[in-house]
Amino acid sequence: MYEANSIFNWHRQGYQELNSYWETLDQLETAVRDFSDAGIGFVEEQLEHVLEKIEAFEPTVSVIGQVKAGKSTLLNALIGQSDFLPSDVNPWTSVVTALHTNSRHRPHATRALFRFFDREEWDRLVATGGRLGEMANRAGFESEAEEVRAQVTAMRAATEARLGAEFEQLLGASRAYPTLDKSIIDRYICYGDPDEVAEGAEEGLYADLTKSADLYIDLPHLPRGLCLRDTPGVNDTFMMREQITLNAIGDSRACIVVLSAHQALTTMDLALLRIICAIDAREVLIFVNRIDELEDPVGAQAAIRASIRKTLGRMGLGEEIEILFGSGYWAQCGLGDVSGMAPASRKALAMLHDGEDTQDLKELRQRAMAASGLQPLLKAVVKRIIEGPGQAVLNDVHAELNTIISMAETVETVARASGNLPLLSESELRLRIAELEEQVVRAFDARAAEQRDELRARLERAQNGFVASALEALQSHIDTFGEIGAWTHDPTALRMAMKAAFTSATAKLRRHGEVAFDEIAEGVDALLAGELGVAREPGTVSFPEQPTHRPPTVLARMISLDMQGAWWRKYWRFNRKKAAETRYREVIIAETTPLIDDLITGCFDPAIARSREIIEGFALDQAKFCEAVRARCLRGSEEAQEERLSA
Repeated sequence: MYEANSIFNWHRQGYQELNSYWETLDQLETAVRDFSDAGIGFVEEQLEHVLEKIEAFEPTVSVIGQVKAGKSTLLNALIGQSDFLPSDVNPWTSVVTALHTNSRHRPHATRALFRFFDREEWDRLVATGGRLGEMANRAGFESEAEEVRAQVTAMRAATEARLGAEFEQLLGASRAYPTLDKSIIDRYICYGDPDEVAEGAEEGLYADLTKSADLYIDLPHLPRGLCLRDTPGVNDTFMMREQITLNAIGDSRACIVVLSAHQALTTMDLALLRIICAIDAREVLIFVNRIDELEDPVGAQAAIRASIRKTLGRMGLGEEIEILFGSGYWAQCGLGDVSGMAPASRKALAMLHDGEDTQDLKELRQRAMAASGLQPLLKAVVKRIIEGPGQAVLNDVHAELNTIISMAETVETVARASGNLPLLSESELRLRIAELEEQVVRAFDARAAEQRDELRARLERAQNGFVASALEALQSHIDTFGEIGAWTHDPTALRMAMKAAFTSATAKLRRHGEVAFDEIAEGVDALLAGELGVAREPGTVSFPEQPTHRPPTVLARMISLDMQGAWWRKYWRFNRKKAAETRYREVIIAETTPLIDDLITGCFDPAIARSREIIEGFALDQAKFCEAVRARCLRGSEEAQEERLSA
């Protein structure tokens, strides 16, 4: 027991700051509940909203990685369970899996919850061949698209035959289990060997149909309320889970990119680079894994770091991305049977100690855990959580509480002292506030619509600029090499330009929200002063926190321009330059226009709606405040009248 506690101290220390944060949030929640018990009627809903915000907080960390980078082994190390997730799965068919630690949101009697694709999603996959088939079809490769559809049809037939009548029951459904059992987990998230499954093996039985998995882990060495997401990346089979993965990463406030020490020296996977470019660099951690397989794990790190920095620099990413080194395998050995460590790995571990091995298993375990990089990784993740979403929640809660307290004090002091008889009836007051809200929201909608048009125009300019540069670069290649050799035109520049346009537009949207808050506050102040004779102290109104609109991960979605190969040659044959330019332009436009549409309708429009919702909520809170002031003025007038009569 002592040794187990000693091992888990690495996790306790790594997660220590996060646990301290939860203690702070608990104290704040207690204070809010105490204030709520005071029975100030007109702020009850606002206090409930604050409590809901605290209770809903669950920071999420997504883990993405290259093929055979040791991602699952590392995830097992992060939770202190050496064999929890299958670490030898087919990377193209693994399932988005969320590991919830000591969660207050765990469904009743549920430790494992699996959700399945619905019929519409499944039928779309067969009809089009998934996004892979759609891209091939848009690019004009009908034969390739048909080949993909044929593969999908075969996969579907195999899945339906394997599951029989159960297949129809599973579509759009979910399954929950009261315990965490490895055989159950492997059945849903581990693809397994198709031949073995066909022969009746259980491993991977439902993997083709499983959309996502939620696993709830309650262990004392893990922090409360943390979600670690294992993702299959963006290149899973026929890209069935691509958007699910991107959504998972978009919901996260830290992203661990796992690279293999062997692959990191050459090139980072293009899909990973697309993701890194699409999200905030400050939220990215790169963990170079499997250093236990290097002959010189110390000397090689400098070269690997320089190589990664050079690659990131070409993508326009600065020094904000932290790079850490370690070995999930060493952590796995430290958590389990350290005596069974592979000889080559043990030799590499000895290199960190001047080539000196140790026969003391306790010391060997300590060395393995220290060299694994687990604790620095945990601390780096926790730092990003606390400084990012954690601090945002604290700021938001404090701002809302300050507003609530300020309004309560105003009602009880300023209104009572005025002794004025309200000139407006309750219905008239509500009407005036409603008119103010309508006027402000209408103005906000107009500014937001103008911003939307500006964003679309900027995105289309970026698209047209990219098309021109692609055609120019391809023509230059043709002039120099003819149709010989490989040529690609990396769409990273287009993605970065679109990201910059979206970030600028959402920043302006936030300012439009601030203007709306000002207009509501000024209108309410004028109403209080003119109709109720009440003046609020300047600076006593705290505006609600607006959402932080992060760069949309839809920009990381694969498009046919990311595909390697010589497919472009099809458009440049027979020396028909103008026709080739026209056709190639059509392909690029067809591939990039959906990005523009998704950025507008799927990302910016929801941002507008969320801002409007907050503005309307602020107006509603101010209306309740005005009603409370009016009611207090009436009581003050009645009390003054009673005092005069008694005198």
